[in-house]
Amino acid sequence: MIILKGITWDHPRGYDPLVAASKLYAEQFGVKVEWQKRSLSDFGDQSLTAMATENDLLIIEHPHTGVASETNCLVPLEDLLTYEQLQQLEQQSAGPSFLSYYYQQKQWALPVDAAMQCAASRPDLMGEHKIPATWEEVFELCEALKTQDLQVGIAFCATDCLCTFLSLTAQFGSSVRENNHLLVTREVGLQVLQLMRTMRDNFHPNSLNWNPIQLYDHMTAENDIVYSPLAFGYTNYSREGFRKNKLCYHNAPWTKNIILGGAGIAVSASSSHAKEAAEYAVWLCSAVIQNGVYVKEQGQPGNIVSWKDDAANALTNDFFLNTIDTLTYAYVRPRYSGWPAFQQWLGEALHQYLKEDLNPETVLNQLQQAYAASYENHL
Repeated sequence: MIILKGITWDHPRGYDPLVAASKLYAEQFGVKVEWQKRSLSDFGDQSLTAMATENDLLIIEHPHTGVASETNCLVPLEDLLTYEQLQQLEQQSAGPSFLSYYYQQKQWALPVDAAMQCAASRPDLMGEHKIPATWEEVFELCEALKTQDLQVGIAFCATDCLCTFLSLTAQFGSSVRENNHLLVTREVGLQVLQLMRTMRDNFHPNSLNWNPIQLYDHMTAENDIVYSPLAFGYTNYSREGFRKNKLCYHNAPWTKNIILGGAGIAVSASSSHAKEAAEYAVWLCSAVIQNGVYVKEQGQPGNIVSWKDDAANALTNDFFLNTIDTLTYAYVRPRYSGWPAFQQWLGEALHQYLKEDLNPETVLNQLQQAYAASYENHL
């Protein structure tokens, strides 16, 4: 039996469906995939080239495709799969997920998981309050909740400061794009920095410490946060029995230009079984598997067929139908090889700005200069 090694991220959404699907694949095709986990922070920051030397299959984020293109540590999937196989998955892509892994005329991964920042609520605590559709309504809800000793929360750790900044600058008309002269325009940059400061001052005080998982763990265990306007969605928390209380997910305020997340499955250039690994990846991302064992075992499919499926939505409290518009119009980050290191620095700089109440104009100047340097070093 051929045994493939894979590396994914440490959460039921990122691990459980892979293990369950791989067991089924071994039974059907005689190829076994052994999955190992890395932390959520390492998922975004760990060296792609280092992981590729030790594994056949990698679960990656789309911003790392530029590193793959520059280092050739992954195999372009055009070299392993047919045009028809790739075309079918492109047609079944959940939002821009498939194309987010297409860089420099090569397909570096297939979308196995789709995600974007979105809103979440505790429906049992919302009462008569309506779900905000705009940022103005978010702060109106925040003020109304204060009269009931209830709060709004957000994931504002360094990584999620970065993601919120990118979503808001895109929504306010200055998307961070590859080849930009500036990271953002001065007007929009200052506007967003001030808005993030207003969020810090009005939302739950622990928000600065939380990633989405920590935010949702708090929301489902405690009874003080009613609503969150922006954090990467996890269907797990909208499923029966996953936590003490169940969340409901919604489109983000203003809906469009919210940052795309998710994960892709890629084949290492170091693999001795690259063809077998690619065939497994296609099978895993197919509609029948994504809408079967994958979604049933805590997965969040990258295949749109599952997002529109009645059974998948019944399983997840309509997570997919409630957020599909945000996914459809999601914003895709830059993917040049200097971006992963820059986005890590950017998140830390934004978190420091909020934590230490730094001068926004000084911070924005630093962001602009660091962006230019990151690009100039990786033309």
